[in-house]
Amino acid sequence: MKDSFYAEYSSKLIEKEQALKLVREGDRIMCHGGASSFMALLDENIDNLSGIELYTMFLLTRPYSFLDNSKCEHIRHFATFVSPYVREQLRLGNAPEIILTHYSDTDDFVRYRARPTILFCQVTPMDEEGYFTMGYNSLGHRVAAEMADRVIVQVNRNLPKIAGECNRLHIGEVTAIYEEDTPVHTSIPQPHTELDTKAAGFVAERICDGATLQIGVGRVPDAIGPLLRDHRNLGVHTELFSQSLMELMKAGVINNSKKTLLPGKAVFSFAGGQRATQEIYDFVDRNSDIEMRPISWVNDPRIIAQHDNFVSVNSALAVDLTGQVCSETIGLRTFSGPGGQLDFVRGARWSKGGKSFIVINSTTEGKDGNRLSKIDVALPLGSAVTTPRADVDCIVTEYGVAELRFKSLSERAHALIAIAHPEFMDDLTRKAKAAGYFI
Repeated sequence: MKDSFYAEYSSKLIEKEQALKLVREGDRIMCHGGASSFMALLDENIDNLSGIELYTMFLLTRPYSFLDNSKCEHIRHFATFVSPYVREQLRLGNAPEIILTHYSDTDDFVRYRARPTILFCQVTPMDEEGYFTMGYNSLGHRVAAEMADRVIVQVNRNLPKIAGECNRLHIGEVTAIYEEDTPVHTSIPQPHTELDTKAAGFVAERICDGATLQIGVGRVPDAIGPLLRDHRNLGVHTELFSQSLMELMKAGVINNSKKTLLPGKAVFSFAGGQRATQEIYDFVDRNSDIEMRPISWVNDPRIIAQHDNFVSVNSALAVDLTGQVCSETIGLRTFSGPGGQLDFVRGARWSKGGKSFIVINSTTEGKDGNRLSKIDVALPLGSAVTTPRADVDCIVTEYGVAELRFKSLSERAHALIAIAHPEFMDDLTRKAKAAGYFI
C-alpha cells in the first residue's frame, strides 16, 4: 500500500508553472495568506486570468498587484482580516473586499460564501500512510478540501508538522503537487513598553493558578506572558499560539493539567500569525503536547465555556463610556476585522469562574502629535463595535481595571473615567454629565 501512495504522488507531481493550467475563468480560490509561492504565480500572470475570486484570511508576506482596484476584473481578492498590506491599499484609496465574519463562523463562511473550486495549501512531505499536514493553521482548510474540485499543494519541507486531524490531507484528495521549499513567514515581535507591562500586570494578578488562557494579538496581551512565570498549571485554548504562550510552556508554567476539556493538550488554530518566529515553528513541530483544531470549533463560545476558569485577553483601539469596544476600525478606516474577540469574550463569560479582559493603552498620538484619549464619551464617527457593551466584562489600561459586567450606565462611566489618563478625566466627567450618564 505504501508503494501505491508514492506512485500516486509521482503521477500528480508537476512543475509549479503547470499549476496555472488548472486555474479556469470564474474559479473561486481559497488559500492561506502565507502561501507566497502560489499567489506570486497568480500575480505574475494576472493579465492572463479572468473572473477569479481569491479568498484569504490574512495576507502575510508581500503586497500584490491584485490588491489594486484596476486588476479586479482579473482577480478580486476577499479577506476576512486586514493585514498591513491590505491596510496600505485602503490608505491609498483602493477598496479591497473585506468580509465581516467571526472566526467561529469560518467553516460556514467557506461553505456558503467562498464555496471554493480550488484549494491551494502548503503541506509537509507525505508520510507512509499517504497523508500530508496542511501547514501551521486550521482556518477552514479541511472544509475547503472537501468542497473544492481541485486541490493543489506545495510540498514545503520548512513547514512544521502539527498534530491534529483537521489539518491532515490524503494523497487521494489531491489533484496536483509541486515541490518548493519556501521560507515560512517570520517577523520581529514589537517590544513591550512600560505602559504595556503596567496594564498587563493588572490582568496577570487576576489570573488564578489552573486557569485556561486565550491571549490575542497585540503588544499588551503579549506582555502578560512574562508576568505569569510564578503561576502554576495553566492551560491553553486559543486561536493564536504566540511567543509568550510558547515561552510559558517551555518554562513549565503551562502544562494543561487542570483543563476541563482536552486536559494535557495545548489547543490552538494557528501558530505565530503576524508575529511568528522560527522558534514557534520549531516548538510546535511534532510536539505531542499540542493539538491543532478547526478555528470554528476552537472559537465556538459553547466549546470555550466548557473550560472552567477560562481567561480571555484581547486588545482594542477605542472604548466609549458605556463600554462599547472597537478593535477593527479607526473611525471610518478599516484596520483589522472582527476576528475572534467576541467569540472568546462570550465563551469566557459562560465559563465557570471565567473572566475576559479587553486591554488598551489609555492614550494614543494624533496626527498633529497631540495626545488623544482612547476612552471617550462615544466612539469616533464610523467606528465598528467589535464587542457590544452588554458582553464586555473588564476593560484594562495602565491605570487599572474597570469591571463592567452588570454595571449601570452611571457605574460604567465612573469606572472607565477612573482608568483613563488623568489629563482627560475632567473632560470625560463633563461629557458624561452632558450625556446624562450621571448628575
